[in-house]
Parts: sequence; C-alpha cells; structure tokens
Amino acid sequence: MGVLLRATVKSFSRSLCGTATVDAISIRVPEPPISFLFEKNPKPESIRECKKFHAKLVVSRAISEIHVANNLLSLYVKCNGLDHAHLLFDKMTHKNVVTWTSMISAHVHDGSLGKAMDMFKGMLEVCEKPNKFTSSIAVRACTGLGFLRLGQQVHCLMVHLGLDSDGFAGSALVDMYFKIGNDLDDACRVFDGLFTKDRVTWNVVISGVAQVGDSCKVSRLFSEMRVVGELGPNDFTFTSLLRCCFLLKEVEQIHGLAVKFGSEGDVVVGSALVDLYGKCYDMDSGWKVFDSMEEKDMFVWSSIISGYTRNGRGEEAVNLFREMCRHGMRPDQHALSSTLKGCAENGDLMAAIQVHAQMIKNGCQRNCFVATVLLDVYAGSGDICEAEKLFRTVDVRDIVAWNSMILGHAQMKKGSLSCIQMFKELCQTESLKPDGGTLIAILKSCQSKSDLVTGILIHCVIVKSSQTLETQVGNALVHMYSECGAVDEAYKAFNDMVQKDDTSWSSIIGCYQQNGCELEALQLCKQMLVDGVRFTSYSLPSCLAACSKLAAIDVGKQFHASAIKFGFHRNVYVGSSILDMYAKCGDNEESSKVFNEEQQSNEVTYNAMISGLAQHGKALEAIKVFNEMDMMGLMPNHITFLGLLSACSHAGFLEQSFYLFNLMHSKYCIRPESEHYSCLVDAYGRAGKLEEAYQFIQNDGSVLAWRTLLSACRIYANTKIAEKSARKIIELDPNDHASYVLLSNIYSEEGKWEEAIKLRQKMAEIGVKKDPGNSWLDTVVGKLETELSGGETLRIEIVTATLKKSGILLLDAAARALDAKSEYIPRDALVKMMSHRITVLVLVHCLTRANAEFIKDADGVTPGLFASK
Repeated sequence: MGVLLRATVKSFSRSLCGTATVDAISIRVPEPPISFLFEKNPKPESIRECKKFHAKLVVSRAISEIHVANNLLSLYVKCNGLDHAHLLFDKMTHKNVVTWTSMISAHVHDGSLGKAMDMFKGMLEVCEKPNKFTSSIAVRACTGLGFLRLGQQVHCLMVHLGLDSDGFAGSALVDMYFKIGNDLDDACRVFDGLFTKDRVTWNVVISGVAQVGDSCKVSRLFSEMRVVGELGPNDFTFTSLLRCCFLLKEVEQIHGLAVKFGSEGDVVVGSALVDLYGKCYDMDSGWKVFDSMEEKDMFVWSSIISGYTRNGRGEEAVNLFREMCRHGMRPDQHALSSTLKGCAENGDLMAAIQVHAQMIKNGCQRNCFVATVLLDVYAGSGDICEAEKLFRTVDVRDIVAWNSMILGHAQMKKGSLSCIQMFKELCQTESLKPDGGTLIAILKSCQSKSDLVTGILIHCVIVKSSQTLETQVGNALVHMYSECGAVDEAYKAFNDMVQKDDTSWSSIIGCYQQNGCELEALQLCKQMLVDGVRFTSYSLPSCLAACSKLAAIDVGKQFHASAIKFGFHRNVYVGSSILDMYAKCGDNEESSKVFNEEQQSNEVTYNAMISGLAQHGKALEAIKVFNEMDMMGLMPNHITFLGLLSACSHAGFLEQSFYLFNLMHSKYCIRPESEHYSCLVDAYGRAGKLEEAYQFIQNDGSVLAWRTLLSACRIYANTKIAEKSARKIIELDPNDHASYVLLSNIYSEEGKWEEAIKLRQKMAEIGVKKDPGNSWLDTVVGKLETELSGGETLRIEIVTATLKKSGILLLDAAARALDAKSEYIPRDALVKMMSHRITVLVLVHCLTRANAEFIKDADGVTPGLFASK
C-alpha cells in the first residue's frame, strides 16, 4: 500500500509541480498536500485539505488537464470522499479510460457494485474502450452481485478486445466461474487460455478447484505450478491446499511443505492446520502447531478449543477458553459455542455458568446461536428453569432455539405435557413454523407406555402436515413406538418411510429386539441384507443382542464375522456386544478371547465381561475383572455393580455382596437402584436369612426386591414372610400378577390347596392375568415352538397331542411321576395346574433323546417316563 501511495505522490510531483500551460499562459501549480495520503484511516481534515487543493487547482486552471483531474480524483477516492469524486467526475469535460476505471474501482471498493456496473455501462455507451484493469474490476463486481450472465457478457467483450488471455484479467474470470458459475470446465478453460500465469493466477485456480472438492486435480495443479510455472507456493496457496484435505496423511504432507517454505507461522495457515488436525482426531499435532505460533488471532483460539471439544476433551477446551480470556482476547460466538459444548460433555455446569457470565460481559447473551448451545447445556444438566429464563431473554428466537427448548423439556421425566405446551406456543408465533427437528424433539418425550397416546397424536400431526414421511422423522417415530412397546405401530411407520437409511434399519431391528421379538429381529437383519443395506456400528449391536437372548451362538458368529469384514469389531460398542453375546451363550473361552483382543477397552467392555461371567455364576472371575478395571483407572457405574452383585448372589457370597453394595455408594457415590437391592435380597435368600432380608428392604424395598424375597420364601417354605411380601407387592402394584402366582405356588407346595384356589379365584375376580408366555427350543429334529395365552395352563392331553405330531409318545407313566410327590392330590387338580415350564421340559427331553430316558427327582429315579415312538 505504501509503495502505491509513493508512486501516486511521484506522479503528482511530476504532474502538478512545475509549470503547466493553460490557454497559452504559463502558470505555477501549487504543491499538493500529500501528508494525509499515508494515513491508514483518513480523517475529516484530509477531505478538507483535498478540497482546498482542489480550489487552488481550479484557480490555477490546471484542473482542465485530464491527468491532473485524474490524480485529484484518486486523491478523493483514497480519502473516502466518493461524493466529492463524483462531483469532480461529473464536471470533467474530458474523460479517458483511467478516469472511468478509477470511478468504477471506487464504487466496487465502497460496496456499491450495482453503481459500478452502471458506470461500466455508461463507459461503453460513450464508446470508451475498457482496459484489462477496468474489465477485471467489472468481472469482480459481477461476481459479488452473483450475476453470472452479466459476467459472461463482460467475458465476451474481453474476448472481442483481446483481453481474456491477460493474466490479471483472466484471474478475475477464473474466480467468477468458480464462485458463481460452479463450472469447473469453464474456469479451467479460461485458465488454460492465459498467456501468462503468475502466482496469483495459480492460487486462484487452485483455490477454486479446492472449493469444488476435487483433491486430485488440486494436487495436479499444485505440481504444475511448481514444475511448469516454476513458482513456489505462498501462504494463500497452502490455505487453498488445506481446504481440500480430509485425511490425516494429507494434512501432514501439506504441513511439511508449509514448514519447508516458511508458511507455518502465518496465522491463516496455522489456523487451518489446527482446525484440520482437530477434525482428524490428532490433537497432539494440533497443539504443537498452536503452541509454535507467535501470533494467535480469535480464529486460532476458536480452532484449538473446537478441536479439543470434538475429540471428547471438554475439560481441556474449557481451560483453553480461560487462558484465552487471560490473554485479553474477546471470545466470538464460535469460541463460546465450542466451550459450552465441552461443558455439556463433561457435565460441568459451573464452567457453563462462567461462560454465560462472559457472554453477558461481551453482550452475546442475546445471540441466538450461542444461546441455543447454552440452552442445551442447562437442559442437559436438568436445570430446565434456567434454560427457560435464558430462552425468554433471546431477542430473536429461531426454530433451532425452539427445538432445543422443546428437547430440553423432553429429556425431563414426564416431560411430554410441557413439550406439548411449548409446541402450542410455537404454533402461535406468526414468523416461525415447526419443522422436522421440532417433531423429532417432541417424539423424544414419549418414553413409556403412558406416553403412547401423545406419540400417536404427534404421528397424526406428521401425517397431516406432509404427504411423505421424511427419513429422520420416520426414524424418530420408530424409536418412539419402540420405547412405548408398540412394535406393530413401529413397523407400520417403518414401512411408510419412502427412503430408509442405516438408522431406519437399526431402529426397527432394535425395536423388535428390545421388546422381546428376537426371532423377528433376526429376520429383519436378513431382509436388510437382501435389500442391499450393509451392517453398521448401530445395527450390529441389536443383532448381536438378539442372538444373546436366543442363545443362537452360530448366528452370532456370523455377525461377528461381518463385524470383522467391515471393520466394526474395533468399535467399542460392537466389540462389547460381541463379547456379551459369547458370554451369554456360554462360550466363556471365546468371550475372554474377544475381551483380551480389545485395543481400547473402556467401561462398556468391562461391564459386558462382568455381566457375562455373572450370568454363569463365576463370581471370583467377575471380581478379578473388576479389580483389573479399577487398576486401569476406569470408573465403574451402576451396571458394573449390578453384574458383580448378581454374580456374588448366585455364588452364595453373602458377605462379598454386602461389601460391594456398601462400596458402590461409599467410594464411587453411586446410588443403589431397585436391581441392586434385589440382588442383595437374593443373596440373603440363598443363604436362608429371610428375616434379615425382610428387615433390609423394610423401608426402601421396590416391587422387584419384594418379589425376589417372595421367591426365596418359596424355596424355604416360609409362608409367613411370603404373605407379608405379597401384601407389600400388591400394595405397591395391585396389578402385579407375579406375586399372585408365586404365593399361589407356595400355598400349593405347602399343601394349602384351598388358599391357592382362593388366590387364583381372586386373580380372576379383579382381572389380573399372567402375561402371555412363549417358549421355543432348537434341536436336531428342528425348531419346535409352543405358545401359551395369558395365564392359561396346558393340559396333559394337549401336550400328548403336540408330541404325537412330532413323532413322540408321552407314556402314562408321566402322570404317575407327576403325582409322585403328592399322592393325595387329585389327578384333575394336578393336570389343571400343570405349568408351561413342565411342558417345555417334556419337549426338551423328548426331542433331544433317541431312546427311553429317565428323570431323576429327590426320591430317586422314575424309569420309563418318555419313550420314542
């Protein structure tokens, strides 16, 4: 800039100083006031000095000289006196291409692009030919206006005048075609037709191709620039190259070249490197670049903070934000939003409040973009009242802010009602309309069967407002129906979706799996593959969980092979699901192998291993894994202790169970839930200490804990505590059928048939029914499935008929064996009370044995019970 102004001063010295001839009279032109030309921000005094000098030129008649007037015009432009320049321009009797170019350039610099093109049109109307500078300025004006057609007309004019092959004018054309034409071919055609290509020209075409995202072409152009053009890259070149880098290896290569050519220290290049290292999950390299930079602007700080947040290192992001404030930097909205996301990730509400204070200090609390992120933090931490206050203070609330607020209410317990109220308020605003994000947020509030009606109403709104079901909204519907237990409705919503993505299939498979329809879930897995949809890291865990519940280890191994094939076995959630599947299917050797091969074991992996060992009663091995987890510095959660307590209770380790129960809240501050109480009650029950178990849950017992105690009473035939437990369960949940059934079985085993019958009759009177059951078995003969409607029992005749269809004969000895323990029980009463589990036991023994088999009981052996037909 200084060189340009000095050249202008020399021009003035030559043009205005000395002698000029006006009307054949020798005149001495006054010295121009050039001191203000070097001011970065011209002051009002500069314009006054220009006007005084203008007056002297008028008095001396030198203003009539066109080169004098052009230089005075430039003075007005440089002093931000565009209006005065216009007055001078209008009074000039003679104008040349320099005059027109100065005025067009002044309007472009001022942002008046439309006026600039009007002046360019006026120039052509007076038949003044533009030069390469005028043409390039006009092309840049068209680019800024987004007028591609007008820019193409200027291009045609340049071709007619022979200016299109000039490097300076050609750079403007290339830039225009990239920015508003989105035409790579036209831009490259102009570039290839240039006679001379300087570094600016190469940078423009590399930048344009990088914006398109063609990394291969960028690499080729960069090589040609260095070899054919014999030009080295500069800071702008590296900024363009980094724009199309997506892989860590590419970023490292460009970084190396930037160091070689001395561009690493440039603030723009450094910022781009820090940002890309964060996106490539290499924050160590990103920090090295950041730390080596002498000059750090706000974009650099925002990039490093965003990188740490993106990499799950929220605490470090917050610390960097504090360091930035100590350096006197005023955080922008990007730095604030990234820091707040770090606070949300860590659950650090206090840090979020500090950032909020900084927002108020900087006047950003009413900024909708930053306020929306802060809303998510407050709502996510459960402080919905503070979120509501912040929401009301935002001046202009966009739909994203509304959606965040609705989602915040949805995350609260029983938040569906408040979500509907917020939705009604949104619908009453004239400037905004609900979008897909709004509907998804409301659907997330429907998390149980009690919210099903609300979910159906929202579904009706969706159907009414749209002809087709969008993919994301459809996925949310499937998830909602899954949470509410409405499997059929979820499948209907799934079928109504025009386009199904990976998430759609994952959601519907997960829906069936979570609601006890494991066979259907596996059938959907097969259909997904038939439709050409590959497994993802989201669908595989649901498929593996279905295999776990069905003990279908062979199918599970196929899913394991698919995970290895597609590289998902390294994913911590997929790996944990694989481990859990092997453990629950009883293959502890394979589960241990998968566990030991995990490269990034975390809490999820260890929990899966502990739960698998617990299911098979291997308490000592589970405790060993827990100790290893503790040594690794991993924090156990409620799932960890649930697995440990379950393992210890099954193994009969009462003292160890009690120790772990106390440890979870004394050392790890984990509040015991109903499942943990139930496990400890089970440990008491297995040890025969029913009275201690009763006293333990006297105040804090849940339905699950009391039901566990009731089951233990059946084992030890303790009718007294059983009745107390049953009364407590019925008090907490009058519709709990399990307590009635358990107490009835206890009465039956104690020979109290009248009490048992009365209890069954009471169940029928108050309408309590046993949930429908379903049993299946997979044998060498083939799969045989038996179903049982709610509460009904299978009669011997039905069992016999079922077995005959499969070629199995149930001998009459079965009835005698069933009467073995209670000879005084009438046969008809026993047949009526025959449970579904006995039926399944019969089927298992019949279908897995070829010859006559024996069933052992406590009294000995009853031979000849089953025989092959």
